[in-house]
Amino acid sequence: MVSKKRTLNKEELLKVSKNALIFLAPALIIFLTAIQNGVSLNQALYSVYLWGLNTVIDLLRKFTSGK
Repeated sequence: MVSKKRTLNKEELLKVSKNALIFLAPALIIFLTAIQNGVSLNQALYSVYLWGLNTVIDLLRKFTSGK
């Protein structure tokens, strides 16, 4: 069920949360691998930053696309 434009319903929030958890695993693997290989913390966090940015983009897309 799609909510009205500029609103989110429970189903859409659950979908965003599920996607966020699914795509967190690869970001954490990349982060931990980079740390293990001696990369600085700031550089290693780029994968986590990208994950967060993509999660926000997904949330905003669902928020603005109501039908």
